[in-house]
This record gives sequence, C-alpha cells and structure tokens, in this order.
Amino acid sequence: MSRARIVCRLSLLTTLLAAGPLAAAETPVLHVMMESTSPPFASLNGKGQPEGFAVDLIRAVAADQGLRVELDLRHWQDIYADFQQGRGDILGLVVPSEERAARMDFSLPYEKLVCGLYFHRERPPITTLADLRGLRLAAIKNSITHEFARRQPWDADIRTYNSLAECLQAVERGECDALLGTHLITDYQIKHLGFTHVVRSALEFTEINYQLCFAVQPGQKALLARINQGLFTLKLNRQQDALHERWLGPLEPQQLRWRDLGPYLPAITLVATAVLAVLLWQRSLLGRLSRQAKAIRENEQRLQLVFEGSQDGFWDCDVGADRVLRSPRWASMLGYAPDEISQGRKGFLDLLHPDDLAAFTADEKIVWAGRDHFAREHRLKAKSGEWQWILDRGKVVARDPATGAPRRITGTQTDITARKLAEAQAGKLQHKMQETQKLESLGLVAGGIAHDFNNLLTVIVGNTSLARLETGESAANRARLDSVLTSANRAAELCHQLLAYAGKGSFRTERIHLNELVTETTRLLELSIGKQPKLEFALAPGLPRNEADPSQIRQVIMNLVINASEALEGRPGTIRLATSAVTIGSAAPSGTPPAMEVSPGDYVCLAITDTGCGMPPEVLARIFDPFFTTKFTGRGLGLAAVLGIVRTHHGTLKVESTPGRGSVFRIFLPVAQSGTVHPFASLSEPEAPPA
Repeated sequence: MSRARIVCRLSLLTTLLAAGPLAAAETPVLHVMMESTSPPFASLNGKGQPEGFAVDLIRAVAADQGLRVELDLRHWQDIYADFQQGRGDILGLVVPSEERAARMDFSLPYEKLVCGLYFHRERPPITTLADLRGLRLAAIKNSITHEFARRQPWDADIRTYNSLAECLQAVERGECDALLGTHLITDYQIKHLGFTHVVRSALEFTEINYQLCFAVQPGQKALLARINQGLFTLKLNRQQDALHERWLGPLEPQQLRWRDLGPYLPAITLVATAVLAVLLWQRSLLGRLSRQAKAIRENEQRLQLVFEGSQDGFWDCDVGADRVLRSPRWASMLGYAPDEISQGRKGFLDLLHPDDLAAFTADEKIVWAGRDHFAREHRLKAKSGEWQWILDRGKVVARDPATGAPRRITGTQTDITARKLAEAQAGKLQHKMQETQKLESLGLVAGGIAHDFNNLLTVIVGNTSLARLETGESAANRARLDSVLTSANRAAELCHQLLAYAGKGSFRTERIHLNELVTETTRLLELSIGKQPKLEFALAPGLPRNEADPSQIRQVIMNLVINASEALEGRPGTIRLATSAVTIGSAAPSGTPPAMEVSPGDYVCLAITDTGCGMPPEVLARIFDPFFTTKFTGRGLGLAAVLGIVRTHHGTLKVESTPGRGSVFRIFLPVAQSGTVHPFASLSEPEAPPA
C-alpha cells in the first residue's frame, strides 16, 4: 500500500474518532460556497447553473454520504467574507494556510496545483526573482497567492482583483506587468478567454502549498469526517478519477493491479486471441505485400534500365488537371532541367516549332476523336536555341466514359535529329548525283554532237572560203557565200559553247591576274552594253594569280556582264564588278549548283552584281540547263557554257537573285599553286577536216 494512501486512511480514522457517533437524524441542507470564476473547477454555465470538477466532486461526496447540499457560486471575496462570518457550511476550492487554519478546518486534499508567474509578452522576460522588483503584480484578493506575495521581499506593486479573469485582463491590457496563478486554471482561462499577450514565465513557486481542499466551520468534526469518508470512497472506486478525466484530464496514471483485471480476464483472453490471429494474418499479408512490392520494384528497375538503354524520354499527361510528368531524360534530351519546363500543355507548345503546330493540332484532334495510338515527328527547341527532331509516340490509357475524351495519355520521346540530318544529307547527295549524272549525260551528248558538227563546219567554212575566192566579180554570188560563211561561223561559235559546257573545249592555261583580265574585258564590253548601264569596279589589290585559260575566263566575264545588262531591260542601272581573296572550308558556299564539287582551299572571287529585274526561284533553279532561256532571241547556252568553263577550272560559282532587286553571280577560281602548273581536266582537240 502506498504511503499517501496510508496517511489518508490514518487521517480519516483520526477524524472519525474525534467526531464521535454520527447523528441519526435527517441531515439538513448544507450551504456549499465556491468561487464562480475558476473553471474548470467551478463556474456558472450559460444557464447560470454550477459546473466543474469541484462542483461534481462535492455532489458525488454528498450522494455517497447521504448529505443534502445547495451550491452558492460567487466571487471569492464575497464567499470568503460570508464564510468567515459563519454564513456557510462548506467552502470549496480553498487552499490550507497557517493564517486560515485559525478560522476553518480542512478536508483531505483532492487536487494539487503548481503555482507560476505569467507576464505580458511585450515586456522583457521574467526569469529570476530579482526581475520582480518594482513590477505591477496582479493577484486575487485574499487568495493564497495574495497572502504569499505580501510576505515576499520583492518590493512589487501588488494590485488585487476579484477574480483570476480580472487579473488576466489587467495583464492583457497592460495595466499590470505580471500575475501569480496556478498553471492548470490560468492556462485554461487564457485559452478560454482568447488572451494572446499573456504568456507563462519559467519561474515556479514550489513553496506555495497549493492543495485544493473543502473547508468547514471550526468544530464541525462530524461533517468534516463525512466529507473525508466520501472523498476516500470516491478515490477507491475510481469515481474521482473519472471526474478528473472529464474536467482536467488524466494527469497521473493509475497503478493497475491483478485483482482489478479479474472480471475482465475472459474478455481479455478473447481479445488477445483475436489480436494474435489478426497479427498472424497481418504477418502473412505483409509478407505477401512485401513480395509484391519487391516484384514491383524489380519491374520498375527493369523498365528504368530499358528506358536508359534506349535513351528515350518518358511522359505521362493528366489531361483533366493539365499536368504532364516528364522523366529527367525527356528534359535532358533538350538540354533542360526538369523544373525548367512548365508541367502544363503550354510548356510543350512553347518548345514546338511554329511550322509543326498545325500538324500537331490536326493529329491531336484525331486522338480526341477516338484514336488511341499515335506517332508523330516534330521539332522542339533545345536550350541552346537549336531545333531538334523528336519522334513522339503515345497511347491513350484512360478516357471519359461519358464523352470519350482522353483523361490520361502516356508515351515516349526519341531524339531522331541525327537520322533526320542523315536523311537530309542523303537527299542532297542523291539530288547532287542525279544532277551530276544529268550534266554528264548532257555533256556527252553535247560534246559528241558539237565535236562532229564542228568537223562538218570546218569543211563548210573551208570550201565556202575557197568558193568565195573563185566567184570572181559576181556580187550576188559573193553575198550568198558571205551569208553562208557568217552562218557557219555562228554555228562554230555555238559548237564552241557546247564544247565549253561539256568541258571538252580547247584550253590553254597560264597564270593570269584576274583584275587585269576584268579590266581588259570590260573595256571591250562598254560599247556592247550601251550607255544606260553604269559599270562600277571594286577590285581588291594584291590578289594572288590563278591558273586559267584567259580566253575562257574572258568569255565568262562577257557572258555575265551582257546578261546583267539585259536584266536592266533598257533602264538606267548599275553593274558592279568586285574581286576578293577568300578561303572555302569543307562545305561549298550556299547557293552553288548541286553538281558543283569544290575542294577546300584559297580562291579568288569575282562578283558581278546588277540592279536589274532579278529572277524568281523557279527560273533560278534552271538557269544552267542547256537551251533554257527567258529571252525571245536567246539560245540558252551562255550560262551553261559559264558553268562548264568554271567546272573545268576546278572552281565553283554561287548565284543569288531577288525579283525586282537584281542578281549576284560569284565565280570562285582556285589560287595558282607554287611550282608546276595545276593540271586541268583532260582536253580534246577537234579532228582536222579531211584533205
């Protein structure tokens, strides 16, 4: 048996012996007085009825002892003064002290409280007794804390109020700096009243014997004994603990004894058996769940390895929430971190190439119409600013049963930029090969025809010249022969152009200075192009020399300048000739004909610019085709011959033209190497006419 219980029983026995036999007469109504502002121990509810732990406790004691009680709840000062005048039988919520022991007798304590200090949060914290000096201290008048504060050497300004609520209000409003109060009651009232500026200090006053008791008038030993007997009985049958849990909470755990478990052993055994069965079932279930979780983790790891091996990105779209979950690989494929891309649909559209938006929207409508699987190719903008080709494959995994609209779509993303570049390069090579084959075929045909036709023309020109010498003075015959000779010479020029296009003309290479050749040739053209075009020169000084046939290069210059003059269509304009030294890398200049091959190295560039009518793209694509011309009287071999001459000299050319703004022809000729003369393509001379 605990020491507290032994002391309690001895106190009860002493009280009973001192009281003597109890009166058998009917007990009169006892006037019980309590403070009305000490919840949760005693207070008046909204209907004005007493309630609280001490209220229910005295009622339980009265019921156990057969007492009749009436409750009177008012301010502490009122009931304390009335009780001292002998107007009440029992005083509740009273704390024993030496000063009060002379005026009343106390029951066994039924609750022990800890007293502490509370202060206004906006003032400096109070951590020591020295901090109390000179403070305005609030206390309930004639309370145990008031008596305690008056005996202390704090030099504090003690201000008394009728209730704890008034003390708290004084501190809340700043009328007082602090107050003394029990933690349980004070914390309850701070929360109940909604005060926010009153906080608890770390100071506690353990020297205050704050044990709550019931008090009776001096000499009422019999009544005191019955109160103590009732408290003891309520403690034994746990009724007081139940009231404590209802109003104050289980502050101190009760010791459990085996005899207390006796009535509950069958139920406890049944519950234990059921719990054991549940635990065994739970263990089996947990084992099964653990195996399933392990299998899921293995599948996830396997799927992750598949994605890592394939280098594909994964995405999962919640259509209703407009949220797209993308794997780190999806973002890193474009050079982004996952958090740099918006999770909504807009985040994807911001990266989509504008030219691919229409196709994406059309494909999206088909998916909304009912197609579950899809695969599309589009371009997305990488963080570097480049466009990457993406193969996007997906599947609708959930649809709205009512509307059929997709709810969830998942898929993968594959970078196909390398494949697209390879396809584009293959297409260019195929086109270039076709153009090369076409040019070679045309060159073979043109070269063969021109070669044979040139031999026939040689015979015609020779015999016509001899016949012209033998006609004598006949003017009519000489005129006819002159006409035949002129036509034959023009046909011979046409053959030379065909041979130049086929790369089989007669060439004599030497080291030339392009600036000098341009100057000489344009002097000859000044009379041919008329007065409207204005020739301008921008010849770079110090150009390296080239290995070329001067007559062929002169023909190139003349053809291009005459074409530029005709592009002016008789209107005033400018033809500009400019030279420069350039270096060509591994890639040919943009705008060169597909069949032109060029080696990296140093070149001399001749640029001929006009301000004429220009050419539309469909004309620009065919200007080097033999016999293609836009002129009414043209033969369509001028630019074809230029192409053949430049290609034979291992050079290249580039054309730029805009309708209404003119054209630019750039001829690139390789710089002459030191030492021996650079060998050109094999040249073939026309056969001599038969004798």
